[in-house]
Amino acid sequence: MRTSPSTAYGRSLLPVLVLVLLFAGACASSGDPTATGASEPLGADTEPPTTAPIPVPTQETGDDVVSGAESADQPEAPAETVEATSPADVDPLACLTPRQRIGQLLMPLLTQPELPAAHDYAARGELGGVTLLGSPNAQIASDLLELQDAASPGLPVMVASDEEGGDVQRFAALLGALPSAATQARTQSAEQVRSAWVVYGTALEDLGIDVVFGPVLDVGSAPGIASRSFGDDPDVVTEFGRAVAGGLLEAGVMPVFKHFPGHGRASADSHEELPTTPPIDELRALDLVPYDRLLTDPLFAEQAAVMVGHLSVPDLSGDYPTSLSPNTVAGLLRGDGPGEYGFDGLVFTDAMGMGAIVNRFDRLDAIEMALQAGSDIAILGSLADLTPVLDHLEARVAADPEFAAIIDQHVMRVLAAKDLTNFCGAQ
Repeated sequence: MRTSPSTAYGRSLLPVLVLVLLFAGACASSGDPTATGASEPLGADTEPPTTAPIPVPTQETGDDVVSGAESADQPEAPAETVEATSPADVDPLACLTPRQRIGQLLMPLLTQPELPAAHDYAARGELGGVTLLGSPNAQIASDLLELQDAASPGLPVMVASDEEGGDVQRFAALLGALPSAATQARTQSAEQVRSAWVVYGTALEDLGIDVVFGPVLDVGSAPGIASRSFGDDPDVVTEFGRAVAGGLLEAGVMPVFKHFPGHGRASADSHEELPTTPPIDELRALDLVPYDRLLTDPLFAEQAAVMVGHLSVPDLSGDYPTSLSPNTVAGLLRGDGPGEYGFDGLVFTDAMGMGAIVNRFDRLDAIEMALQAGSDIAILGSLADLTPVLDHLEARVAADPEFAAIIDQHVMRVLAAKDLTNFCGAQ
């Protein structure tokens, strides 16, 4: 993960603008009459949250070796018993306080002017990441560099942005607007789209962006999705989702597939309320096809992430949102049983301030439930949520060793994504 923007920004901006002009020219004749959709990430109850085991990255720890020269002139001394330290006895997170561990799992939404307010959290190691809203300007590279400079030594802040093209593209004003997913699939080849996202992703990475919430793998144009989807055909969605994700990875940016297990045929916009999808068997036949194909590709299984949507899926999550459902995250997505994906990469929630959550649940309880269900990083509604969530989860960790173990498993995966697997050992 990058910890500061590159000075190559000035060199990368021109090719992005040229690319956008060419892209726009290719799309001008067709337009995008379906271009609608929310500008925020998209990411009563029958399924009680349960604690489920979550796979974690393997820690590699060297064995202790005791050696010494023995004099030939002296009688052999009795061997001294040395108790070797087993890797299982070493706490790989020993240098992090419980509050710092929790902070690694929280990613508030904020605008560029709010970044300075995040410095103190970052300096205390209580801020794992931020998700940018609004329309960042040319000062964003230095603003993100200041945030990283303020961060606790060795604990960079993960920076994410919604970048899909069309109505959901934070850096459109700075780097040039890209067409919506629907227009990309209709007017461009997959290779053209991949090339465009290599250039665009490189410009983002130069600015200090580590993660892009996209591509959208939803099959269909349900409320809240519309032209954000590549289309109604899972083959097309897979092809263009692969192109965007591959381009971003080539640029050094982590793509995030969304909105698992499929928002494309949901009944409503999850920004407003909890939508219902077709039953899980129908999702498997259509909506989950892109995940079937991309998450079995080692490239994406190892280097991409997944965002879980706030959806009610019959025969899977019941009346619970999928983001709070152990059956969905720890089971369907994480599990390695029949019909499960065995995904061991980062899992993000959709924004926890959306109507599908706050209209039905206490926000603090919902974030706790999401982490219990198997997601690694909760996207908070705003920076103002950070202290209450830290306080709530810190108290829960102190009271419940099983929940504390779940938190530690998530932290291990986040640190691995930041190339900090041996963070405490290096301190």
